[in-house]
Amino acid sequence: MCSIGAPDANSKYINTDHMDWNLFEKIILEAEKYQCPSLNPQGINEPLLINNFEDYVKFASQHGFVDIMINTNATLLSEDRAKKLLDSGLTRIRFSLDAATKETYEKIRIGANYDKVMKNIETFLKIRESGNYELPVVGVNFCNMKTNEGEKDQFIEMWKDKVDFVAIQEFTPPELDGNYTHFHPSNSRYRDDMENGFNCQQPWQRLFIHNTGEVSPCCTFFSSELSVGNVKNDSLYDLWNGVSMTSLRKLHKDGKYAENEWCKKCVNATCGKNIDLVDIKK
Repeated sequence: MCSIGAPDANSKYINTDHMDWNLFEKIILEAEKYQCPSLNPQGINEPLLINNFEDYVKFASQHGFVDIMINTNATLLSEDRAKKLLDSGLTRIRFSLDAATKETYEKIRIGANYDKVMKNIETFLKIRESGNYELPVVGVNFCNMKTNEGEKDQFIEMWKDKVDFVAIQEFTPPELDGNYTHFHPSNSRYRDDMENGFNCQQPWQRLFIHNTGEVSPCCTFFSSELSVGNVKNDSLYDLWNGVSMTSLRKLHKDGKYAENEWCKKCVNATCGKNIDLVDIKK
């Protein structure tokens, strides 16, 4: 489900470099100037692989961001990291799990230890409760696919009394050229209703900044193909209001996404409806 784990996608879109601190600082300070409210400071990597990741979160929190969220697989979520995250200013955290049983979990998340990850999350939740932290809001994520679709209801039951929200996400392929039909769940909504027109919301919602400084209008795995410039050379303000972004917004507003070759092929064309937040009133 992720470009990192798919060899063809990995070779096209993934590198091992992290954004350096000076570039991150430049981005945050300009975003603060224009009162940007929300940040996901991780891209598509596992954020806890960065030893001082909490420093990035804290810096953003100190400079006006009121919503800072991350996804993590929790394999590196030690007690020490849990405390640092809770004190960093993080407002939302989502644990990517995708299974309700050890057997299915370790089949999907190769190399991870189910028991260790469950213990890490349990420790995080206990520290949050004992420390009376109001934030971050905590959720768990289940990517529904052929391998695990029989455990979806069990997953919801397992977590509904433990976390603040449960997200059910439908599988979408990690790159454009391969055949991934055997991963789709039996009731897949992949690319539903595209013939009737599609209006992507992302060009109005975000800028995605790659570790190279390249700026894209969406968070799809191939978004580097849609670069609208580089933050090393241009301001975020100019890129957000530039010709490339305004032209793309017009295409989607008019339902003419197919006039852009990458939007036409986008595997995330159901992104507006492929994530369901389960109602788990407490």
